[in-house]
Amino acid sequence: MKTFVVAGAATLLMSIVAAPTAAAATTWEMPSLEGMNLADAEALYEETVGAEGPWLDIINNALAASGAVAAPSMWEVCLQAPKPGVSISAKSYTAVAVNRPGKC
Repeated sequence: MKTFVVAGAATLLMSIVAAPTAAAATTWEMPSLEGMNLADAEALYEETVGAEGPWLDIINNALAASGAVAAPSMWEVCLQAPKPGVSISAKSYTAVAVNRPGKC
């Protein structure tokens, strides 16, 4: 009987010690991306939030004739959401609106 009680107590202790704890939600500060070329803006954003951060939505504000965003260094970030300095989490919506340089 003593062995059973000791084994039961050890199991209870292990379950308490190994119980998952609620991890604090990670947050980041939205970097300032406006005015940068898209390639540099994406690099800064990924450096800031890493793999755990929210997806950065890219909105093409150029005319359809301008084509798709195939060469990010040839596009300028005109607007961003949220504004620089705002706290964001993995569930935040983040986006940049881009256009050809000088067309913002």
